[in-house]
Amino acid sequence: MAIDITNELLTYRPLSQLIPSLVVQSIGERVAKGFLSETDLPLEIKRLQILWNPTTGPMVQLNDEVQIQVVGLPAREGLKLGDPVYVSDIVPGSERLVPPTVDGKPVAYYLCFSSFMDLTIYFDFTPNAPGGATEPLTSPPYQLQPLAIRNKLIADHPPQELLARLKQLGWPPSPTYYPTLAQTVASPGGDSADVVASTIIGLHGVDYWERRIALWEELRIFSKRMAYVRKSIEEYLKADYVSAIYVAVPQFEGIINDYVRNAKGAVDSRFRMALGEFEQLIESRKVLLFPRFTLKLVIEYIDSRSFWDNTSKIANPKLDINRHGIAHGVFTGFESQELALKFLILLDCLAFILLQDQLIRGLL
Repeated sequence: MAIDITNELLTYRPLSQLIPSLVVQSIGERVAKGFLSETDLPLEIKRLQILWNPTTGPMVQLNDEVQIQVVGLPAREGLKLGDPVYVSDIVPGSERLVPPTVDGKPVAYYLCFSSFMDLTIYFDFTPNAPGGATEPLTSPPYQLQPLAIRNKLIADHPPQELLARLKQLGWPPSPTYYPTLAQTVASPGGDSADVVASTIIGLHGVDYWERRIALWEELRIFSKRMAYVRKSIEEYLKADYVSAIYVAVPQFEGIINDYVRNAKGAVDSRFRMALGEFEQLIESRKVLLFPRFTLKLVIEYIDSRSFWDNTSKIANPKLDINRHGIAHGVFTGFESQELALKFLILLDCLAFILLQDQLIRGLL
């Protein structure tokens, strides 16, 4: 049975057209006019709205410029105009996004929120249809409650702090950690190694990996290496953790070298130099749709942790292994689900960065 990834494609493919053609151009104009400095780039976009004004053309709004209106049924009586309204004052599920207007007329719009490593999209292009919108635009359901919960978790438990704790336990960054893992870590005893591991394992089941495979294959994220990535995940899901690790570990060097080679035409034979070039490539874009520190953590995980360490420094291969030791058959006794999953999550996070970069370059 084919995996339905329509929602994912509707998120990424329109953005892959809009960001290079409109957003990057708008950022360039802001730099030229002095509204932004080159030192502000790449600009991390947390909110993006594009309005298609029929008179003046597309209007790009970034971050604090984005203003939206949400309506919903009141959950308590006595609310008056001008009163502060809290999430708890609105009946869950009744929230609707009010379509934007320009000069009182509905306009086509595209709205995107980026929260840590997650994107939420709303759009309606009906006014751009021949003859324009013949009826008032529909107010789509707005996920106010889930967004509020997620944003509060991020505010109370900042990603940098959460990822720093997970780094101590050997876990790389992942788009999956909010809200479930953040809630778990915040609970009494929830940040112990065993609880963290069991929670992360539960977040990455069969359905999760099947959807990831379908998306990566459709968007050609790993290109010619996709067969090896798929094989590693399939072996993991069959609980053959040795095979999963043996297939996955050599691919990191190849994936990064391929990406640098495709972008620059050549790649340094020293992998750490290529890794630095990879980081520079990602940071050379005008836009980021994820926090910059996430890229730093991924690079550090590959460059500074045991992955690239001298084999003699690996004290316990049940907890840590390195690329060299795997390639040369040094280790035994490393058939651990936790260890295999750490490498797959690192692949997942690397795929997220590659996907975002290809999106910004209009390649999806």
